[in-house]
Amino acid sequence: MSAVVLPRVGILGVGSLGAAIATRVASQGYEVRAYDLSAERVAALAPGGVGSASSPRELAAESDVVILLLPDTPDIIGCLGGVDGLEAGLRRGATVVIASTVAPETPPLLAARLEELGVEVVDAPVSGGPVVAREGGLMIMVGASPTAYEAVEPLLSAYGRPVHVGPVGHGEIAKLSNNLMGAVIVLGIAEGLALAAKAGADLDRVREAIGGGSGASWILSDWMPRTVLSGSVDAHFAIGLMAKDTRLVGEYAARIGVPLEAGRLAQSVFEEVRDAGYGDKDFSILVALRSAAAGAPIAGIAL
Repeated sequence: MSAVVLPRVGILGVGSLGAAIATRVASQGYEVRAYDLSAERVAALAPGGVGSASSPRELAAESDVVILLLPDTPDIIGCLGGVDGLEAGLRRGATVVIASTVAPETPPLLAARLEELGVEVVDAPVSGGPVVAREGGLMIMVGASPTAYEAVEPLLSAYGRPVHVGPVGHGEIAKLSNNLMGAVIVLGIAEGLALAAKAGADLDRVREAIGGGSGASWILSDWMPRTVLSGSVDAHFAIGLMAKDTRLVGEYAARIGVPLEAGRLAQSVFEEVRDAGYGDKDFSILVALRSAAAGAPIAGIAL
């Protein structure tokens, strides 16, 4: 019986999440290369078995699957064209996976553009953050044709739990729905913990108690203890990205005629916090900001 030949993987964009995915995929036996505007970020991945590419074109030429982890649609479009762009290196039969959170219209547009090159497009945004990515536990929401999903599922399973939610673009719809819910939940957590802190309650015990109640959530039980409640607001998922995602939610909801109230409030709050200079901090900083405003600052957090 012949050995399974794993596809060569290229990662375009190695911020905190892209770096974690690249390292995780390499640890699972895949040949992985990366490209980023910051050569230092790519070089830092070498000990984890991740190689480098000098341009998007070279990355595409040396990869069977290219995973895009770029901030937004303009960044994706910007990496495609030109002499050293992704399109110049993509080969017939390759697959491009959009792991970024972007407008749901973007993946179908990209699919139409790359179809004439014989390149398949899959949208597979993720939820969970860098720590979960390194453990291979990301939730992956996949929009793809059945054939494309079947082909890419083993790779996605190397760094998470993929769920095929529908055709191209539907992964982004699921992700925007997820982030809408998550953003609203964060507001409730920030105000609830600020209330408990101001009243003098032990936040760890309050959090544990709520974990068995109707206010329970993964963000409260898992994310907050790793970030703001441990005295750290270094970005695992930055306020700037949360503001971007809530903007995408608002724009898409308006286009398809879905009224938002809590979503609009969440967008306003995260944009306000971003504009106050906290855009590069983890979104959990909202807990510290609300607690400080209540006169009960979180120990160890400098605002």
